[in-house]
Amino acid sequence: MRKSRAKFALVALTLAGAPAAAQDPAPEERPAGNPKEATVLQPIEVVGSHIRRIDVETRHPLLTIERAELLRTGLTDVADILQTITANGQTQNRNINNGGTGELRVNLRSLGSHRTLVLVNGQRWAAALDGGVDLSAIPLALVERVEVLKDGASAIYGSDAIAGVINIVTRRDFDGAELGAYVGQYDQDDGLRRSYDLSFGRASDGWSAAMGLEYERYDPVLAGNREISGTPLPDLPAAATGSSATPYTSLTLAGGGPLRLIDGRSGTSPDDFRPFDSRRDNYNYQSTTYLQTPAGRKAAFAQGRYEISPSLALVGDLLYNRRTSSQQLAPPVVLFSPYASGPESLLSISPDNLYNPFGEPVIAAQRRLVEAGPRRFEQSVDTKRAHLGLDGLASLAGREVAWGADFTWIRADERSSTDPYFDNRALALAIGPSFRDAAGAAHCGTPQAPVAGCVPMDLFGPPGSITPDMLAYIRRVTHASRRADLHDFNLHASSTLFELPAGAVAVAAGLEHRRERGEERIDALIRSGNANGSGGGSIEPTRGSDRVEEAYVELEVPLLKDLPLARSLDVSLASRYSRYSQFGSTTNSQFGLRWKPFDDLLVRGNYSEGFRAPSLFELFAGAQVNTGQFFDPCVAANESGPSVLARCRALGVPADVQDPQAVEVTVAGNPKLQPETATTRTLGLVYSPQWLEGLQASLDWYRIELRGSIQQVDAGSVLDDCYLRADRTACAQIRRGADGTLAGIVQMPRNLPGGLETEGFDFGALYRRPTAIGDFTLRWENSYVSYFGQIGQPDRLAPLADGSLAQGNAVGQNSAAFGTVWRLRSVLALAWQRERWSASIAARYFSSIQEDCSGVLFYAQRIGDPALRNLCSQPDRIVEQDDSGIGQPAPRNRVGSVTFFDLDLGWTAPWGGHVALGVRNAFDRGPPVSYSAGFRGFFADYDLPGRFWYASYRQRF
Repeated sequence: MRKSRAKFALVALTLAGAPAAAQDPAPEERPAGNPKEATVLQPIEVVGSHIRRIDVETRHPLLTIERAELLRTGLTDVADILQTITANGQTQNRNINNGGTGELRVNLRSLGSHRTLVLVNGQRWAAALDGGVDLSAIPLALVERVEVLKDGASAIYGSDAIAGVINIVTRRDFDGAELGAYVGQYDQDDGLRRSYDLSFGRASDGWSAAMGLEYERYDPVLAGNREISGTPLPDLPAAATGSSATPYTSLTLAGGGPLRLIDGRSGTSPDDFRPFDSRRDNYNYQSTTYLQTPAGRKAAFAQGRYEISPSLALVGDLLYNRRTSSQQLAPPVVLFSPYASGPESLLSISPDNLYNPFGEPVIAAQRRLVEAGPRRFEQSVDTKRAHLGLDGLASLAGREVAWGADFTWIRADERSSTDPYFDNRALALAIGPSFRDAAGAAHCGTPQAPVAGCVPMDLFGPPGSITPDMLAYIRRVTHASRRADLHDFNLHASSTLFELPAGAVAVAAGLEHRRERGEERIDALIRSGNANGSGGGSIEPTRGSDRVEEAYVELEVPLLKDLPLARSLDVSLASRYSRYSQFGSTTNSQFGLRWKPFDDLLVRGNYSEGFRAPSLFELFAGAQVNTGQFFDPCVAANESGPSVLARCRALGVPADVQDPQAVEVTVAGNPKLQPETATTRTLGLVYSPQWLEGLQASLDWYRIELRGSIQQVDAGSVLDDCYLRADRTACAQIRRGADGTLAGIVQMPRNLPGGLETEGFDFGALYRRPTAIGDFTLRWENSYVSYFGQIGQPDRLAPLADGSLAQGNAVGQNSAAFGTVWRLRSVLALAWQRERWSASIAARYFSSIQEDCSGVLFYAQRIGDPALRNLCSQPDRIVEQDDSGIGQPAPRNRVGSVTFFDLDLGWTAPWGGHVALGVRNAFDRGPPVSYSAGFRGFFADYDLPGRFWYASYRQRF
């Protein structure tokens, strides 16, 4: 194969940015003569800089995972693998059922998936409408390696690169064919996974092409199949902790409490009912709920390169990926009440309904319609990507200039369905007046005015009294769709400007034009607010777009070289100007330092400015209207204090105003949002001692300060912001009736005056040791978080700029504001290779977490069993909750640390095949119980209980 000067080479970096050993070029890339003596290293580009260089030592904390290591994890998705890295925080994954969408994301530094930028071959990947990136759309068969830049990089790549950057590098110059097959399953005979892929390519003089196919399928795991998730709260009785919505209707008459049918009765007499008992009547919804959600994926990809001349090449690639996913919850609940939202507040069972034994209206009811089966949420997402580029070399003023032009188009189309919902308009007729004709058939309406086609509903009988015809009349399947588009065009070039005594000053510059567009279409039933079972209210469609023009420049300046205490010293400067169609312009810069006082030690540091443009959902989300109940701070009886009441009077609220029965809450986007801004500081050491060949170690400190962070402010906080803190913006979001009664609140995302801050350390070590019994590789990766909370690291309960109180350091806690933030995550892996055999063992560690335990104490009191309080590690904890100086109950529980072990064994056959057998969670370590982690009983980032066994075979042709 002819060697082109324009050939774009990429090399691998070792763990955490430690320098990589020099590698020989492939045989076809070696010049004539002795290849060991005549090797010529080509400039390459690595994530974190657009400057191409030979020296791959980086000034950024960088983790690279090579293909062999990706396959050795026993996982078949890029996202699943990246979720195991130590810098990743609480993440949207397969273990999230209620609230899951099938998306798989990465959350670097626990700052949110929308603050992590994802690239493919250095080109931006399309984000969802909320700004996050679904990594399930990138097939593993296509991936050569993954680079994780654990540093801010907005000056290099633009918006979203606040917590870090993930760059997925695809396989290039593939010559031949490869077939792969994988199957895995839990030892409880569930959660079956299978994956198959086929890749083939050809390379000849001046051109190369490759293509491939991939298919995979994940079966579900039901919550009822694991002891820890078999009940709503582990170790507590389901009859007390389950849902009050049961297969027996909870009925409320005017002036009375909820009633329930007595077991074994028919429901045809008022005497068949008794008061609902919250200690023993609740429903265990876990038996039909997914613990791990199923998914399927089909992918096809192709890429090629044609060298038009020795200094110009045309490159292109295509990708199509279809992901299907689903979630499943307990059977649906039909509900209406005067205090519900929308049309549900207007419904009641007529006294003339032929099934009503009370002879008076039933003003509120809820029933879990087990006759309808479990609720199903289905998604099908088609992701298409096309990239076309030119890669060239030119000579300018005697300098060689590497240049390129790239156009990338990505579209993600999602179609979703929910089954079932119930139409309130049909339900109103079904629970209205009804009668039987002379033949005994039931009809809605009256004999004088029958309702054609309507089937009266029996909400008074036992489970099974809802017939298929009753269900069919009110049941609906809703459909929705989303689309996100990205068009990205960029021009870029890199070269050297002039020579200094320590080396050449390198430069990279570029222009980029990017357009993002998205929309969400809502089912007509949801838009109307008549979808019973959705929680009430209505949702409007979302549509919006944003356009950005950018220009950037980078400089790398070598200052010293080959001097005492300065084997090398260089600095880097970068700046990017961005102009957005929605909010205007922003400029972000970066300064980096790289110093080698002697050959064994590298000192690196970086200071960068960052920003994140608001997502399309944050800007343009369609209005979602619901109804809620609130205590009005302006009501004197609520004891808000004289200053608050005075503020209310100044705003025109009457002194005799009363609390409202219900308040309309509107959640919507905010087109006036401004971008978040950030500063990131990193300082680190990389040590490669000559006295211990094969060892590379790194230690990096980081601090990220995020200002003007965009957060959804809830309706209660809007009231507090207005009347407690005199925020005029919040006051404008409140609507009152003519008599001053609180009537409506608009809830929208805002740039908060404070911000977020996180600080910590990354430590990595890599040791390679060849021995007589094989080659050993030991890898240790750690992420330690010392602080996560409000900016400035204020003490708990310290007053903030907006008048609220600081929550203090959230590290090691599961909090409502920040989620779960582990103090330490660690991965230790030992790999062995000898001739055709290989083996590895890996340990994945999560530190302990402190969580709120008030739920356990609530149920202990409800049940009347004080011994259940001991499920909390600190049931009697008292702390000051506000600035009153008075301690209040704050029970807490310690969720213990946990370590999961993985084993893998491989053998390479003489005919080019490779067999691997392995097990994840090899020692069957159960996840520690959590009482605040939702319906599964443990944090979703932990392994499911049980060993997961897998086998794979790969064949090269």
